[in-house]
Amino acid sequence: MRVLLAVGVVALSLGCSRGVRPDSAVAGTKPVTGKVYSNEAGEQVTLIGLEPGDAHKALVMFDGTKSELDGQVLVASVGEERRKTEYWTQWRGHKQRFVSVEDRGGYEDLIFSNVNHTGYTHLQPDTAKTGALKVEKVFERYQDLEGDKKYQAMLVFDRKFWMSQAETQLGEALAETNKACGSKLTSTVAWDSVTDKQINDISYGSYCARPLETLQKLCERSDEARRAVQQKIQTVECRMDAQAALKLEARKVIWAVTEGDQVQPDKATSYFTDSL
Repeated sequence: MRVLLAVGVVALSLGCSRGVRPDSAVAGTKPVTGKVYSNEAGEQVTLIGLEPGDAHKALVMFDGTKSELDGQVLVASVGEERRKTEYWTQWRGHKQRFVSVEDRGGYEDLIFSNVNHTGYTHLQPDTAKTGALKVEKVFERYQDLEGDKKYQAMLVFDRKFWMSQAETQLGEALAETNKACGSKLTSTVAWDSVTDKQINDISYGSYCARPLETLQKLCERSDEARRAVQQKIQTVECRMDAQAALKLEARKVIWAVTEGDQVQPDKATSYFTDSL
């Protein structure tokens, strides 16, 4: 009787109310400790450590972020670098670092970056919510999601999604440039030059926004640059090519990038200064 009772207590403390599928990403692990982080905007991120420690895994749960991550629980690989802990997860086929926690010498600062890393917010440990946290419930929630087809579909590579993200990021940069330059520039992406692997490996939207950011800074510094942009540029095209390049042809800026290289900002500034 005592042995059975002891086994029952251990099973309850480890949250082993049901078995984990052999093919689960958390097979062979169990939840140990957890912490909830929040901010005044209502964002909440929950981190659950998994044992054994040498698995370097954790669960990350999101709420109140006003993104498609809300309500999701992701398994993360955990890496440490000096006073920073990074949580890397898979989302829409991309390896993403949505969350990192930094030791600021007296307090913890959780930095949350949304899908495509278009912005950052800061969250701090929430003692009350951490006290009410049931790590086993989060562990079970993740197991439920693993069997959900909609959830699984959001883990695999989605070309249309990342194209849309890049176009949105490029559109935001275009709007800022047109505002600074008093222009009506348009932008295009030569998607037929971009492979799935390249979309998956680089932040294509930020790569494509670079020439627009350079033009914006030139216009903010000089009325002459504003007039030149208005008169000499109509559109900006971004494409992948064998080598990084920047050229202006028939009022079209052609911005070519590679997987590992692009024209650096100082060279882009010099090119536009000489060409416009």
